[in-house]
Amino acid sequence: MNNTEAVLKARAIEAANIIERFEQTNGINVVVFMLGKDLYAIEAEVIQDVHTYSKPTTLPHLPPYLEGILHIRGRFVSIVNLKRFLGVEATRDEPARTILLLNDGVMECGVSVDEVIEQSALDQDKIRPLPSGFNLPKPDLIRGITEGGMSVLSGKNLLADPDMTIYQEVVTSYKGRFHVS
Repeated sequence: MNNTEAVLKARAIEAANIIERFEQTNGINVVVFMLGKDLYAIEAEVIQDVHTYSKPTTLPHLPPYLEGILHIRGRFVSIVNLKRFLGVEATRDEPARTILLLNDGVMECGVSVDEVIEQSALDQDKIRPLPSGFNLPKPDLIRGITEGGMSVLSGKNLLADPDMTIYQEVVTSYKGRFHVS
């Protein structure tokens, strides 16, 4: 084994040990992002991709939090404005700059956020539940708050929320014409 191989092997072992220690301490990997002036995090396991924001194609009769659809890597994905969906006050004049493509194996959608800050590790034991006085439109989507005031979202609950699903029923009539309702 040459010197380069030895160094790479040592780095791989060190990285594996860090991951093992992290998992033993009840930690979760998260992606930290901005919505308005506030920091949020969501589990990295539900994030499939991070994309630079592109304006989605709007569709008629969508709820205000649905921006439209985007064609991403060969498929159409609905894009949700996460600020509107969570009821976060819009304090920035600039539009969202990033789309997080979320996927839990059952549901897939994109959420627009202002800015992705970093991917980091959080100790689950340091995430405190929300105080009872908070009046949030969707409190079940928030796992808790860190000591620094960052809201930690539940990716699984977000993707399972019935408001994230756009229902579309296609029926073929006897004449072979499609009716979309």
